[in-house]
Amino acid sequence: MGKILRMNLDGSVPVDNPFPNSFVYSYGHRNPQGLAWVGETLYASEHGQSAHDEINRIKLGSNYGWPVIQGTERKAGMVTPLFQSGNETWAPSGMAAHNGKLYVAALRGNAVREFDLEDGRTTAVITGLGRIRDVYNDGEYLYFVSNNTDGRGTPDEKDDKLYRVLVRNLK
Repeated sequence: MGKILRMNLDGSVPVDNPFPNSFVYSYGHRNPQGLAWVGETLYASEHGQSAHDEINRIKLGSNYGWPVIQGTERKAGMVTPLFQSGNETWAPSGMAAHNGKLYVAALRGNAVREFDLEDGRTTAVITGLGRIRDVYNDGEYLYFVSNNTDGRGTPDEKDDKLYRVLVRNLK
């Protein structure tokens, strides 16, 4: 069972972590890949076992259910994801946040996906560049990296490049 850990910059355990003398912030994760803060709220992208990839709103001390639940399944004491891919595989990776939206790199999904935290919708806003490994947002621009020469993609002359697009142009 995977965990998200939190520590102070000096390597010590934060006094407000949910479990005394432990770096564990949340647990029950299968394979967390990207983290992004929106204000005081932490979000994580996570690979499912076979499809059912997830975007989770992370709450201090919460159990995200792996390996007991996945996708839209529910069980008392476990958190169901905010977004999940159903029978499709995104293989989410790095993640960035901007203006109430999460931007998530998708390795198998070959895209940058936008997750609107207000209306609950998701869409691929960048496609056609193969596997996307990571994203970064500086407020005006979204930066992302293609990653097709890692042995899993179909490499071509455009690969393993850093791209920059205006966030306002993502529609």
